[in-house]
Amino acid sequence: MAQLTSQTATKFSSVCTSYGITLKRDSQGQVVEMPLGDQDLDSDLWPHDDCCYRLGWVAAIDALKSIHSDGVARVNDTRISLFQRGEGSQLFARAEAVFSSPEAAVIRTQLFRANDKGGLTPSNCIGELTAQARFVATDAVEAATLAAEIEDSPSLPEEAEAKPLTAKEQAMEARRRKIFDGACEVIGREGYAATTIRKVAKAAGVPISTMYQYIDTKEDLLFMITSSCMEEIFEYMTEELRREGDAVTKMTHAIEAYVQYISKNRRYINLAYRETRALSRGNREKIFDIERRFTRLWEEIIISGNKSSDFNAQKSRLAANMVYFFCNVWSLRYWSVQDYTEDEVRAYLMKFIMSGLQGEDVI
Repeated sequence: MAQLTSQTATKFSSVCTSYGITLKRDSQGQVVEMPLGDQDLDSDLWPHDDCCYRLGWVAAIDALKSIHSDGVARVNDTRISLFQRGEGSQLFARAEAVFSSPEAAVIRTQLFRANDKGGLTPSNCIGELTAQARFVATDAVEAATLAAEIEDSPSLPEEAEAKPLTAKEQAMEARRRKIFDGACEVIGREGYAATTIRKVAKAAGVPISTMYQYIDTKEDLLFMITSSCMEEIFEYMTEELRREGDAVTKMTHAIEAYVQYISKNRRYINLAYRETRALSRGNREKIFDIERRFTRLWEEIIISGNKSSDFNAQKSRLAANMVYFFCNVWSLRYWSVQDYTEDEVRAYLMKFIMSGLQGEDVI
């Protein structure tokens, strides 16, 4: 049976417990079920809420655990499609592998709404979720070792040697950047609802036919902005945190680097935060995953500081989210604090955050 990374395994257990999700078997195999609350039953919009995504994700992970004898599984991508609202007081999910190899797997999960398991029929199918996973070890001992390393080691990945772009790749990246800038300009000026692909093409100075070589829908433009922004922040901070030093030094570098990044990219950050709600559930979850990875960078510094007694913040995940939020004041509340210089904001953030992390009353 495949092992999951510790982060995925912990999330799996937490989601099942928090939302009353149970795993059962019938004549056709494993079934995952979840009761619907009164709010879900009364709402016309509940299929677009988290409940379908959570149940489908649990079913996919459960199926993934059973199809590979060795290795550690990393879930790389999930996509959900919802067809109808359906009727019934229970959600059900059944997952199957549509592709499996020693290196990877794709899981397809069907979602049903009914009053009992006898209702798992095509007419009661309300949607489906697909999940792609990669197996990163094939030997059982190696897998166990890797799982432990993923759980215990806060170290950053080694920097890969960058290959130079070909002339064709450079041209494609230049066009993509023009589309990115055009989308930022139009969405920032008119809002996502009023944005059209034609307006973005005009602002970017590229033909509409070229636009469709890079995107399929208007939502792809918004996802391009938000995902690019978050990935760039993550990579920028990862690079900064490769520096040697104790937890206090690393936290100091992290705050300095992030404030500097915000000063240069405030426009994109604010746009991403403002319009993320317009993304589909699947794309929002991808953005949230990047944010979780970014927050984990802060948390790793705090955990290291707790171990060395430089910090006293035992609720490290909560502390990491607060540090992240405080720094974002320089972006999201710029209209209110713009009369302060970047140096003043950085110095005050440093003092405010460090005193909190090091204070005797922080638990």
